[in-house]
Amino acid sequence: MPVRLIALDLDDTLLTPELRIHPANLDAVRRALDSGVDVMLASGRTVESMMPYAVELGMRGRGLPMICANGSEVRDVDSGELTRRLTLTADACSAAIEALAGYGLPVQAYDDGGIVVTERNRWTDRDRELTGLPIRVVGSSSEIAGAPRSKLISAGEPDRIAEISPVLKRRLAGIAEVVVSKPYFIEVLPAGADKGEALAWVAGARGTPRESVMAVGDAGNDVGMVSWAGVGCAPADARPEVLAVALHVSPLPHDSGAVADLIDRLVLRR
Repeated sequence: MPVRLIALDLDDTLLTPELRIHPANLDAVRRALDSGVDVMLASGRTVESMMPYAVELGMRGRGLPMICANGSEVRDVDSGELTRRLTLTADACSAAIEALAGYGLPVQAYDDGGIVVTERNRWTDRDRELTGLPIRVVGSSSEIAGAPRSKLISAGEPDRIAEISPVLKRRLAGIAEVVVSKPYFIEVLPAGADKGEALAWVAGARGTPRESVMAVGDAGNDVGMVSWAGVGCAPADARPEVLAVALHVSPLPHDSGAVADLIDRLVLRR
C-alpha cells in the first residue's frame, strides 16, 4: 500500500549534529507534503522546541498533528493545542523522583517557562542547548511532583544511565514507562505512553491503515513507532535496538540525508 502518513524523529534522525534540518531532508519532506502525503514530527521534545522545525518544514496550515514528549502528548501543529495527553499519576511521579534521587541523579520536568530541574549538571545544560529552553532550579522536588507531568527526565553520565535504566524499569513496572532517549537522558513516561502507541492513535484517528504508515527513528525511544509502522525505517547509524526492528535501513547516516533517501526510495519512488 502507498505511504500516506510519515512520522519523523528529530534529534539524530532528521536533524544534523548542529540541530539543523539537513538540506536534503528539508527538500524531501516538503516534496512529500506537496504530493499529498501527511508528514508529522514525533519527538521527545516539548512543543515549544519542536514548532520552529514544523514551521520550517512547511507543516503549518495543513491540519497536521505532532507527537511530543515521547508520545505523552499529541498536539495540533497549526495551534499548538493539545488533542491528547497522558500524565504521570501522583504516585508514579513520587516513586520516580524518589528512585532517581536515590541514584544521586537530578530530576527535571517542563512547564510553560521552560525546564524545571532540582540540580544542574553538564547534561541538564545539554538539554537547554538542544531545546533552547531556559532552566529554572527549584529548591525541592515537591514542586515538580505537585503538578501533572507528561514526563520526567534525569540526566547523567551515559555509563550511569545505562546501569540504572533496567533497574528503574523494573522498579516502576506497571506504573510508568522508562526509556533512554539519548545516552545521557533517562525518561519516565506515563504508563502506556510511547511514540508507537501515540502513532497508532493518530493513524486510527485519521483513518490511515498501519500498512500505509512510515516511521523513521534512531534511538531507544523510537523502537515503538518503528516497530509498529508498516514501513519502519532507520538511518544507518541508528542504535542497534532500532536497526533490529526496522524493515528498511538507509545506507546513509542521519547527518548525510538518510531521511531524504528513505522518502525518495519508499514514498516518492525517485
